[in-house]
Amino acid sequence: MRTTRAGTISPDDRKVHVTQSVSTIFQFRAIDWGMENCELHVAVPPMDRPTTLALYRLNATVPVDISTLSFNVRPPRVAKLDNIVLGQDSLNWHRKLSCVMDDVLVFELGCSEDEPSGGCDIEWWQAHKDTAPGQCFTTL
Repeated sequence: MRTTRAGTISPDDRKVHVTQSVSTIFQFRAIDWGMENCELHVAVPPMDRPTTLALYRLNATVPVDISTLSFNVRPPRVAKLDNIVLGQDSLNWHRKLSCVMDDVLVFELGCSEDEPSGGCDIEWWQAHKDTAPGQCFTTL
């Protein structure tokens, strides 16, 4: 994990990949005492074609074990936060969430159910030294 002016970014150099059959799960731990508000950001560069992604909050109170994670054992979805529409302009989506010290916040980014079959295929790398072209992070 590392801290930037925009917030804490974790993990280093990871692929974010979303298709009709693949989603990406990401998680954060609220580590500051007395900071009961967190803000989730999803920043993505312009896309060649419009794509709609769905962002869900997952029901997890402990970190997800990525070595055993699969579709069948992922935490259940508890809320759809939003549809995120990617297009010709850069996107900086954000949402404030309540959190308390040591909360584990787990999210799933997948294709929206409104997206036509085969119309959703996107990926980017969240790099340690340069978060462009896309990033997901929280600010505490």
